[in-house]
Order: sequence, then structure tokens, then C-alpha cells
Amino acid sequence: MDFLKLDTTLISNVLRGDRSAQFQLFELTKGMLYSACYRIVHDEDEANDVLQDSYVEIFQKIHSLKHPEALLSWMKTITIRKAILQTRKKIHFEPIEDVKMESSEESDAWFDAEMLDQAIESLPTGARAVFLLLSVEGYSHREASKMLGISENTSKSQLNYAKTLLKKRITKLLQA
Repeated sequence: MDFLKLDTTLISNVLRGDRSAQFQLFELTKGMLYSACYRIVHDEDEANDVLQDSYVEIFQKIHSLKHPEALLSWMKTITIRKAILQTRKKIHFEPIEDVKMESSEESDAWFDAEMLDQAIESLPTGARAVFLLLSVEGYSHREASKMLGISENTSKSQLNYAKTLLKKRITKLLQA
């Protein structure tokens, strides 16, 4: 989302409640926000529901935005929090005591984005949620742990667990 720069005139018009500016903002951001929703809820219908709810809240609360230059980050935060709330009951954190954490091994093999997506999608829900929030969305352990209702240590161990599983799954996909 960082690559998208919004015109200051568009932002001003959105803040004034201009419906055409709001629609333009929606058109510019819907793909990015949907992607964030889908990665978390992992279901197209639910992602669309979360996206719709997010835009309702965004446009209802846009007047409370203190820093218009942070509009995209603010929108993304609302969307991710709604997605987490939607799936909180489905996110399970597996105990990781039995998993052997391996040291990082270098690999010369090539893999594409589709293989990486497959590996990420196959992660247990808790590990996937933590991995996506930290490694994809750029949140800190403190922010992710608050969003998910877990401790920072759980966030750290689940990220390590996710990375270990990803290494194993990508290696397995490369050998197939």
C-alpha cells in the first residue's frame, strides 16, 4: 500500500464528505484493502463482507482522522482489525514445543509467488495470522499481539514457528 500516493485535493474532498471523491478513494484502495482482508480471513465472501464493513466505518469516522497524510495507513488498520475480529474465533495457536526449530539453510532453488502463497495458506491459522501481520503487513510484535489478543512472546514464537514451517513446505514443494 505504500506505493500508492493520494492527491491532497482528493483527500480534502473526501474529508469534506464529497461522494464522488469517496467513490474515487474506494476505487483506488479497494484492491489493496481486499487483499489484506483475504489474507487474514481466507474466504472470498467473508473478505468482501469485512471490506464493506471497513468502508462503512472509514467513511463514518473519517472526520476523526487527525493526520490526513496517514489516511491509507488508517484505512488499512481499520480493515485489518475488522478482519481479525471476523476470524478471531477461527484463529487457533498450536503448541509448538514438539516442533524442531531448524537453523536457516540456504537454498539455490527457485520458487514463484504462487508456491509461496500455497505455503503461507497451508500454515496453521494462528501462525499464518502472526506471519501475515508481521512479515507482510509490517506490524510490530506489540501491535500484532494486541490485535490478536496474545502475548508478545506468543507472537514471537508463532512467527518463528511459521517461518520454520514455511521453510519445510517450500523445500517440499521444490522437491516435488
